Amino acid sequence: MWRTGYTRRGLLPAVCLCAALLLSACGDDAATDAQSSADKAVSAAQDAPSSSSTGKKAAATTPKSYLPASLKEIRQDAPATEEELQAANAQLAYANGVMDWQLDKDAGYALWLYLGADFYLREAALPKLAKRPPRFARDKALLPPAAWPKESAEAIRQALREMDAAVDAEREQYEKLVKYALDETIVDDGKQGRQYLNVIRRQWEAYEAARRVLRGEVESGAIAAEAVTLKGHPLRPQILAVRILFRRMKEARALLGEREADKQTISAWRDELEGILSEAAFLPFGVAGEPERLWRAFLRTAQRFPAAVALGEAQGFHPEVRKQLNAAYTNAEKAYNDFVDSVR
Repeated sequence: MWRTGYTRRGLLPAVCLCAALLLSACGDDAATDAQSSADKAVSAAQDAPSSSSTGKKAAATTPKSYLPASLKEIRQDAPATEEELQAANAQLAYANGVMDWQLDKDAGYALWLYLGADFYLREAALPKLAKRPPRFARDKALLPPAAWPKESAEAIRQALREMDAAVDAEREQYEKLVKYALDETIVDDGKQGRQYLNVIRRQWEAYEAARRVLRGEVESGAIAAEAVTLKGHPLRPQILAVRILFRRMKEARALLGEREADKQTISAWRDELEGILSEAAFLPFGVAGEPERLWRAFLRTAQRFPAAVALGEAQGFHPEVRKQLNAAYTNAEKAYNDFVDSVR
């Protein structure tokens, strides 16, 4: 069972702009304080009306679902065959590799180019152009295996091609921006620089749109493969729901690593975390007694994470809030492992 830049005379080193991925480690005392603060945030959230639901009565009557409908059904499946398990494990190995890659610097290259151009307009300094990563559509680790569903595999390959095209166009504009920045005959009023930035931003957005398609296809395939490996398991819905939840939590590194996190994106992300936890509370439970008690304890503990996100939305994601996110994630992992251990 799964447990879990330029200064007008030269270029700054590329490393100067690399955004620290901001969920830093914290000590025991900090973790304790963070847990306490997060508990208060949970209580406040429970007492106060939800801001996301204000003025949205129609949405309240037909809430969006964040978990696959199949998880909400009671199923009496026979265990998977050896052949089914081999195919599912190959799919999961690929999906895990892609998910890990999304936290790698190569996956963040398009964002790095956009932030470099933005940094130039704010600071009149342009980071030296970093080397382009290998082409995504030729990376064997990113290409789906033979066992992957054919239609999804083609969608993934198309997304990788679109990501490459966006990065190529973005990098071309960045090179032009470098030449523009180094040309001392140009009197810079900022207008031309903003034009370059706007083009670079549009290409970055195209990259992100294609990457979301990649992620969606890979995650859907992973969920289906995980369901195969869990055929016949009484707590199959819970395990699959938790895997989706922890994947969403891990997105904190990407979402909060930017200079200024997009408020709409963060809000939608928090809504999804809360929705997953809310739906998980009503999944069919195949083992009564102590396992169910520990499952409920896990759900309460995991709720501290979106509560800390809500705190960050209100106060900004300063270091103390990031410590709370770290502590919430760590405590959720521990609570889930306690639940897993009870049914082994």
